[in-house]
Amino acid sequence: MKNPIRTTIAFDEETAEIFEKLKEERLSQSEIVRNALKFYHLFREFENYDMDRLKVYVEMLAEGEHVILDLDHLVILLDIVEKHKDERFWKLHKEIARNHAEQFSGMEVEEILKRLETCNFFRLGKSSSEYVLVFGSDHIKKFMRVFLEEIMRGLNKKVEMKENLTKIRIRLKD
Repeated sequence: MKNPIRTTIAFDEETAEIFEKLKEERLSQSEIVRNALKFYHLFREFENYDMDRLKVYVEMLAEGEHVILDLDHLVILLDIVEKHKDERFWKLHKEIARNHAEQFSGMEVEEILKRLETCNFFRLGKSSSEYVLVFGSDHIKKFMRVFLEEIMRGLNKKVEMKENLTKIRIRLKD
């Protein structure tokens, strides 16, 4: 059997603390470093992405409860709903929003909006007094307005929503 290659590694304070916590899991120091290097090698292309956003993607997609859908497909589907004036869709959409309100209980409004932004329904901005949701489609704007109104109602959150041409501004009320 060939002798293993040995190396010395210098840690800064933060990394040393992480290393010590990992050693508490009863892995050898060598195993921790080997696992970390393998993991980094596999996923290093993601290091420039927003890790919180990636975690939401993994959480949502891994269990099969969500799908990836091209925005053009969504816009076409919403366009068909609008042209056929079928109110059943909006009734069911509100029911789904109420179910989401239950799932979102305990979350702050900003956390909910950031999660929905991760789904690419809108781009989220924030000023000192309000959130600004910027949309690329009127259909998606209406879809999300109905969805958010129902969620906020389900969470007993008092908000004021103002609609502009491409935006919805949301202000929290006391």
